[in-house]
Amino acid sequence: MTDANARIHLTTVRCIDESDGPGSAEPYLWTVFFKIDGATASVSRELRLQGRATVVATPGNQGDLPNHDVDDGEIIIVPMALGQYRTRLRPIPLEQPLGEITDVSGVIGMVAVLMEEDNTPASAIAAGHRALNRAVQRALDALIPTLGFGHQEPTDEEIEKMTREIGDTVEAAVRDDVSVWEWLAGLGNMDDKIGSLVVQYSQQELLDANNAGIRFRQRFHDQGEWELTGRASARRIP
Repeated sequence: MTDANARIHLTTVRCIDESDGPGSAEPYLWTVFFKIDGATASVSRELRLQGRATVVATPGNQGDLPNHDVDDGEIIIVPMALGQYRTRLRPIPLEQPLGEITDVSGVIGMVAVLMEEDNTPASAIAAGHRALNRAVQRALDALIPTLGFGHQEPTDEEIEKMTREIGDTVEAAVRDDVSVWEWLAGLGNMDDKIGSLVVQYSQQELLDANNAGIRFRQRFHDQGEWELTGRASARRIP
């Protein structure tokens, strides 16, 4: 398998029903991108995956989307700095080839958390975002040793478990960083998590999709109704 130029692009946030009472909604995004590939991982002679994940954080927090006053039916274009990750995806090498098999697919993915701003202090939100970055790194690094040949990609159950643990860590970080006085000043109206999305694709899966790539879409029914859309793709490097 050859190296590939891979891309994940979270393109839009759509507000179907903002459901924020009087006034408009103020959504913002946390995004974290990751890959597990031959740059930092390999398959041992015992056919177990070993190494570390590559995790790429983004700068987003409150006010990071171009529209801070969102009503029903509006579509927000996600800025490139938040929504796009381009990387060279390398096959994961086998330390001991199995016949003609010398490597297996790398994996690329994204975690996106859509939030709605109320009165949580910006410092607490920044702490939550840093916790998200750390949680993604820890979760993926813990996942890597559990994967072996024939199971190079996380299963749906593992992704669900990882997502749940990441969400719990982020929510705890935000909650624990807000003092009682700041909570009272905000009248208890804290920022809300609308929903979270995890997408991950193997190198081979993206290459098989050719130039069309793979489109993804996730709808949330909390704090109203919202939708995230995007596309993942890869192109062979000769």
